[in-house]
Amino acid sequence: MIWQPLRWRYWVDLFRRRKLTQDLDEEIGAHINIEIQRRVEQGESPAEARTAALREVRSVTFVKEATRDAWAWTSFERLAQDLRYAVRMLRRSPGFSAVAILSLALGIGANTAVFTLINAILLQALPVVNPHELVQLQAFISFPMYRDLLERQQVFTDIFASAGEGPFRITVLSANGQSAELDNMPVGRVSGNYFPLLGVQPAIGRFLNGTDDQNPNSSESTGSVVVLSDAFWERQFGRNPQVLNRTILIGRSPCTVIGVAPRGFFGDVVGNAPVAWVPLIPFSPANSLTNRRGQFTDYIARLKPGVNREQAQAAMTVLFRQLLRVEGLQKGINETNVVLTAADSGGDSFLRRTFAKPLWIIMAIVGLVLLITCANVGNLLLARSAFRRGEVAIRLAIGCSRQRLFRQLLTESVLLSFLGGIAGIGVAYWGSQQLLRMIAFFPLPIHIDLRPDPRVLGFLIAVSVFTGIGFGLLPALRSLRLNLAPALKSGHRGSVGTQRRQRLNRVLVTCQMALSLLLVIGAGLLIRSLYNLRSLDWGFRPENVVIFDLAHSPQHTEPEALSEVARQVYQTVGQLPGVQSASVSWLTIFGGSDLSFPIKIRDYTPTEKESARWAFIGQGLVMVRNDAVSPRYFETIGMRLLEGRSIRDEDGPDSPLVAVINEAMARRYFGTDRAVGHFMTAAVGPAKDKPIEIVGIVHDSKYNDLRQDTKPLFYLPIRQMPRPLSSIEVRTSEPLSVIAGQVHQAVAEVTKDIMIRRVVSLSDQVDQSLAADRLVMRLCSFFGILALLLACVGLYGVMSYTMAQRTGEVGIRMALGANKRAVISMVLGDTLWMVLAGVVVGSLLAFGATRFLSSFIFGLTTTDPETIVLAVLLLLAAATLAAYVPARRAARVDPTVALRHE
Repeated sequence: MIWQPLRWRYWVDLFRRRKLTQDLDEEIGAHINIEIQRRVEQGESPAEARTAALREVRSVTFVKEATRDAWAWTSFERLAQDLRYAVRMLRRSPGFSAVAILSLALGIGANTAVFTLINAILLQALPVVNPHELVQLQAFISFPMYRDLLERQQVFTDIFASAGEGPFRITVLSANGQSAELDNMPVGRVSGNYFPLLGVQPAIGRFLNGTDDQNPNSSESTGSVVVLSDAFWERQFGRNPQVLNRTILIGRSPCTVIGVAPRGFFGDVVGNAPVAWVPLIPFSPANSLTNRRGQFTDYIARLKPGVNREQAQAAMTVLFRQLLRVEGLQKGINETNVVLTAADSGGDSFLRRTFAKPLWIIMAIVGLVLLITCANVGNLLLARSAFRRGEVAIRLAIGCSRQRLFRQLLTESVLLSFLGGIAGIGVAYWGSQQLLRMIAFFPLPIHIDLRPDPRVLGFLIAVSVFTGIGFGLLPALRSLRLNLAPALKSGHRGSVGTQRRQRLNRVLVTCQMALSLLLVIGAGLLIRSLYNLRSLDWGFRPENVVIFDLAHSPQHTEPEALSEVARQVYQTVGQLPGVQSASVSWLTIFGGSDLSFPIKIRDYTPTEKESARWAFIGQGLVMVRNDAVSPRYFETIGMRLLEGRSIRDEDGPDSPLVAVINEAMARRYFGTDRAVGHFMTAAVGPAKDKPIEIVGIVHDSKYNDLRQDTKPLFYLPIRQMPRPLSSIEVRTSEPLSVIAGQVHQAVAEVTKDIMIRRVVSLSDQVDQSLAADRLVMRLCSFFGILALLLACVGLYGVMSYTMAQRTGEVGIRMALGANKRAVISMVLGDTLWMVLAGVVVGSLLAFGATRFLSSFIFGLTTTDPETIVLAVLLLLAAATLAAYVPARRAARVDPTVALRHE
């Protein structure tokens, strides 16, 4: 192509410019000497011949410049000249430069910080081979169904199954017989084809294979194998290659170390960081691996070459429906689809589901702040350009082209933006770390790599360039639209400002006011929504309640053993000093779990829709949310018993089965009848077909989401429906720091099978369910205040500049009898029009933009009049304060001095 040799010549000439200049001088000199020699031979004297030769060549400098203009690299020289001149101009105005760079650093840095987190969580590709070929299967796929699909599919090279990462106690055995126990270590359970599918290579040793991933639930009895992460290998073994073939305990399972993952590999889910990976089947119970009615694993596949995602999805849906018909367990098969989602940046996770939308909303917010910053700096440049009119006029008068001058002025703006971007790197680093702290609330730590990659650096450069052009374009164009004669006459003093010349400044201030109002309205809506959520009747009293989040891996899973452990734990903890009440439960309140149980309620006939939905389990069934709790659970949590009795110590394995239900369940299934005394039966599990008497009703309470209406829920005695424990609830008069150690020691005395993952107050537990709301609210409030401050600074600057230009007018008014109050009123009235215009535009923007916050709004509409009015009043108050200072300064002008100045 034509441009390629031109491009090559461009770079060759750039590095040979000194040689080319010397060659040009020699060529011009040779031409002159030849002409002189020719004229001397014709009889002219040497002096006359030289004069005539130079006259013929005309100007040597002109010839050199014309020739140099044809060389490509001269554009670099001009750019260097523009940059040197821009640096000198910025050094001449250190105050202006400092304010502009600081403003830009905040705007660019905030945008880069948010984009860094978005990139790390949502965009960054997995460190594996060809990540764009990875897809995640989204459907209700049991493990037996996964095996059937894997055997019959034709569109993937392979599909792996993963049960995610879970907390384990890892025991590292040493040569001297001592051991180190490490609690709450995240360990991934994956199928044997996990590492080969991802295409990663071990740092040492080998990875899991199909031979390792056999024999259900055999890890404790016969042992298994384990692959360590690079970080764990370095931390625990000092990167010693002799770690291979060593045995460590994963829980109670002796596992031989067979390999180490490469540095930087964290698995298939962003935010997770397993310290090790073990084969899925040996670490899973047989009933989970054979159950076709449940799902406990996620699935990621790699597309075959030449097969796109749409083709694979269609083929897998057809195969999935065929296999469902063979199973005969599900109705509505023709409406069942397998959805394939891109997994190049990792599989689906709670982290992404929770924060994907909030992060994009925050990105839009900081984008608005950057627009306000651009308007602010643009206003500063417009004010500065008035004092450079003489300089611009002189340069144009001596022959500088307007195009050349425009490029020079735009170079100054882009340089200013780049300096702001460089300063914003520090803001971006600090801001991204703070954002990560705001979202890090999970029981297991979040591991996200926030180091900048080419995408982040490209974003920073692009934002800096476009920001510089954005705020520099209008001032540069305006500087070129001037009449030379008046500009040369007024010199460097500038010219008297007129309403027309101030129009652009006022438009920019109006835009700032509008965008600031939009952010303030959004912040107001979010603050009031969070207040509404906190003001709800939660159905329990969280004060002085501490939640101990547990990881319970019982060695003995018999119902009697589980029941006895539960009894000992809540009784032992309940006897600790300072403990007013203690309980244990199968599911943690506001812990994210939401499990339902199929039951049949006597004297209640399900609707046709309800019955058809669960027909594959049995007839006349309804699915109801449930939990298994110990005695004193309602007392500890602070739930009110409305009718009947609570769960008691007497409700043990040998007693008749009982349940306590909430008001929502009583209303839904019993209507006006008295629910206490009615019976229901379980459709599955150890209590299948056994009667369960309803012995009490508790007040409705929130469960996982404060926004959700209360759903039907029943509570079973945990000793009658034994389950592994998820939490201990303690109502105490002691501080959390004091009670935590006592409970930890008490649990350790009962059993070594329980690890305490996290200790948190119940109030904080509820607050963590609002993490996304709080993140958006805090940042919207912060940037709303920042935007309002920037807008007021811009307003102050424009009004100060305007009044400085109108000094003569103010002097004439005061000479004619105007008092200080009239001058202040004039300035504030002038300000009011700009602010009111901003209010109108901002309100219109709010009606359209705040709908994107609808999922975070509770108890009011996105166009709530009260919030909008309060935001407008705040904007008016701030704008009045910003305009009052220049108004008061103008009112103090001495008429004599002002007229002499004019």
